[in-house]
Amino acid sequence: MSVPILGASSWREYRGKPASSGINETTHLAKVADANGKLRDCFVKLFPANGPALLCEALGWILACKSGVSCPEFGAILLVPVNELRRSQALPASLDGMALCPAWCSEVVSGKSVRQVHKMAFFLARKNCLRSRDARKIAAFDKWSDLRDRNFGNVIQSTQGGYVAIDHESLLHDLLWVPTGRGFEERSLLVEANKALSPSDFQRFQIDMASAAAGHAQALKDAQADLEDIIAKLIPAQAAAATQAIVQTLDQRAQSGWLADCLGVIA
Repeated sequence: MSVPILGASSWREYRGKPASSGINETTHLAKVADANGKLRDCFVKLFPANGPALLCEALGWILACKSGVSCPEFGAILLVPVNELRRSQALPASLDGMALCPAWCSEVVSGKSVRQVHKMAFFLARKNCLRSRDARKIAAFDKWSDLRDRNFGNVIQSTQGGYVAIDHESLLHDLLWVPTGRGFEERSLLVEANKALSPSDFQRFQIDMASAAAGHAQALKDAQADLEDIIAKLIPAQAAAATQAIVQTLDQRAQSGWLADCLGVIA
């Protein structure tokens, strides 16, 4: 399940700004043609090559798929024609003079983010999410992959049932983000569960997280070839060292008992 890299011709049609676009002002909706020419409705976020965000999104999507975490079916790196996009929405000055800009695109999941639920119903929506098996699997994945910004805006309550994780930009925070001098405020489903659930329910949440972690070692093994492939394509000059550091970090955190020890529970 290697991540496809699509040329500018795959960006077919601007479809507007999403209701909740987050902090990236380039985020938009677009029709994108996949490698087989199938048109997909996608979220698209531009990432000029000045940080680890694009790599993190790609790595996160691969690892989530291999881990059995519900995530968008389609993900890709897309070269976006900047001038064409600028006709439809304002773009930051950092993109001035660029003809093409790499972006992460992922297929729109039918549903609403938990955060988008009407304020009067948010308390119940949050609890329903945290009580789900999906939330515990996502929380375990985030802890394993050191993903620091899992807020309710990037958990989708799917119309097909269940909860879907989107946005892996803050993946491998200490390894890839801290050396750049930038980082993310820590937000997680684990923290939300501690605030919203009773002590006994929160303990069950943590035990379920530790149980979900049992699949991480195999997921890493299944994902390794695809991880190596996308790292080599995005940062070829640093590929060998980066691959070793990334795989070693994930492998250490996938060891039996690692997450249970972090949480202080017995799975």
